[in-house]
Amino acid sequence: MVRNSFGQKLKQIRKAKNLTQAQLAELAGANEKHISKIETGVYFPTYTTLTKILKALDLSIEDVGLNLEHVTSKDSPFYTKALQILNSATSEQELEYYYGQLKQAQKGIDILKGD
Repeated sequence: MVRNSFGQKLKQIRKAKNLTQAQLAELAGANEKHISKIETGVYFPTYTTLTKILKALDLSIEDVGLNLEHVTSKDSPFYTKALQILNSATSEQELEYYYGQLKQAQKGIDILKGD
């Protein structure tokens, strides 16, 4: 339900800013079909895609009503926790630090999984 409500909110904001999915996709450096699938709740964006979309719309995570404490996702619990950690950053430096640490942790997970 959270995924779908996020997509619905994103669609409302996009339309309020008089943007088509194609225009938002171009601004965010994403694929139009991907934007469509996010809006319909098929996909939940990766953190990178999420930040690009929010930047393109000049918004924060809170502006779209995304409560990361209750995100349900087909993604790994690591991904969901990573979003929560990144969202808790209070400065650009802190965000960069967390992001670097999470990238290192993901590399370790991939090595353990044999990827």
